[in-house]
Amino acid sequence: IDAPKKRDVIGQLLAGAIIGMGGLNLLFSTHNLAAPKWLMMPPLADGSLVEVNGARISLSFVLIGASLLSLNWKLSRGFRPAEAASAFTAIIAILSLVAYSHYLIGFYTTSTYTPASLLTSISFFLLATGILLARADRGTLAIIVSETAAGMLARRLIPLAILLPILIGAIRETAEKAGLYDPTFGAAHSATTFMVLFFAAIWWTTRTLFRVDTNRMLAERARQTQEQQVRQLNIEKIAAEKASQAKDDFLAVLSHELRTPLTPALAAASYLAEHEELSPEVREEVTAIRTSVQLEARLIDDLLDLTRITRGKIELHLEVVDAHGLLRNSLEIARDNILEKQLDLVVDFGADRHHIWADAVRLQQVFWNLINNAVKFTKKNGRITIRTTNEDGRFAFQITDTGVGIEPEQLDRIFHAFEQGERAIRRKFGGLGLGLTISKRLLELQGGAISVNSAGLNRGASFKLSLATVESPKITSVSRSIANGEPAKSLQLLVVEDHPQTLRVLAALLRKQGHKVLTAECVQAAIKLLEAEQFDGLISDIGLPDGNGCEVMRVAKQRQSLVGIALSGFGMEEDVRRSIDAGFDYHLTKPIDFQELKKFVGTMAMRTNHSSS
Repeated sequence: IDAPKKRDVIGQLLAGAIIGMGGLNLLFSTHNLAAPKWLMMPPLADGSLVEVNGARISLSFVLIGASLLSLNWKLSRGFRPAEAASAFTAIIAILSLVAYSHYLIGFYTTSTYTPASLLTSISFFLLATGILLARADRGTLAIIVSETAAGMLARRLIPLAILLPILIGAIRETAEKAGLYDPTFGAAHSATTFMVLFFAAIWWTTRTLFRVDTNRMLAERARQTQEQQVRQLNIEKIAAEKASQAKDDFLAVLSHELRTPLTPALAAASYLAEHEELSPEVREEVTAIRTSVQLEARLIDDLLDLTRITRGKIELHLEVVDAHGLLRNSLEIARDNILEKQLDLVVDFGADRHHIWADAVRLQQVFWNLINNAVKFTKKNGRITIRTTNEDGRFAFQITDTGVGIEPEQLDRIFHAFEQGERAIRRKFGGLGLGLTISKRLLELQGGAISVNSAGLNRGASFKLSLATVESPKITSVSRSIANGEPAKSLQLLVVEDHPQTLRVLAALLRKQGHKVLTAECVQAAIKLLEAEQFDGLISDIGLPDGNGCEVMRVAKQRQSLVGIALSGFGMEEDVRRSIDAGFDYHLTKPIDFQELKKFVGTMAMRTNHSSS
């Protein structure tokens, strides 16, 4: 038997012994039996013999023993014998105390049995109360000690119900013995005093309960109000989430609808620009068309990027990138605009450590924004200076122009959305004023920082950004072949696009690069070609009349080993992820920049060369 159970058994045995001794006393006292000689006590001072305790004391011992024995018992309907036994013990003790207070000598003493003294009665009362409180978390005591109205009422009235009769009786007996009033007046005085005091106790308790109940009702109303507010907030949250999703869907559809018509225009302009026989005047117009289409696409991208950033939905694909390589790409994109304005471009790539941990696409977007702004706000024949350095172990890029400049009071606001400085500047140069806002946030997401400085209006501006550097990666055989400019082989490509004009121009551009191109305008036509021919690459629009490009890509991956490029008017992060999950290697957002498409096709050719060697 373990120690706790052993202690319980010993306790129950002792309680049983108390019951046994009390029972023997009760038997002898109630049946006038002679007690055994070994139970008899020595004679009292007057020579009389006291053989056993009185019935009340004996019964109290039996009840106390029963309380201890059944302390943890629980019968049907929650009845606890220990509570009942302790309560009866307390009642017997209270009766003795009442008898003492009213001087009822015959009640608590007899000529034969040991008297129940005042201290004995008090001791039994306290012992019974202690046993009840030993299990105050169970049964009736749990109600009495609870913080409920019933518990408060019991704790206030039960002590008064016990003490008032005793105290009033003692006062009455003392006053009558002192001759202050006769027994008749004493009885009336005691009854009146009891009623007044008990009424006062009830009034005091009622006020307290009223205050507690009022506070409870106020708390309940506050809780209901709070729950109603929470429900309302949840309703508003759900509505806001639905509105946000509807906005995302609207922006996605809007961007698709805005981008799709731009694709054939940009493709046609790119196709025309490849013709060397064009006159300078026509070539200039073609360049203007291409620039306008690219600007329109950039505005759409800025709006979508701002939405993604403000909602925390933008995803970065971090890797080791060469900042100088990204800068060269950005300068190449801006080359025509720089030449058109006859700007003096000074480039000093002085940073020895120029590899950083960043998202290549997003970082190039930042570089392009800064370079494009410098070109945009610098007058013809002006100067743009670009420098890179290493400062405190970081890569620093600074671009300075001789353009319109920025007023000192505008410097703090220049990175705010839809800010472009003075109103006259906004009217003259146009745009939404989102590029710097997006650039700043993209840099911060990649651990970078950007600052601006300007001496004032028409005195130019200087932007500086910094990013932490990392060790440069080793050049693989594939990247080395690209860097060395090894010639790419001619590829067999399948182009799937449901817009006839876009399909025709894309095919013509790719054929001009020396590739063999087959075309399809729907999923079924594309699958038939995949079953009949072997391809090195698949360039497919996502939205097709009888399905989508992802279906074509899955079928292609099952039948052939090829590289996939997805074309789509949807450019949200989840759209790109769906394309990659379907098996595409790249995702281009409409309008398709043919230079970017040509770069991806060139990479595809290099990969094909490498895999076949």
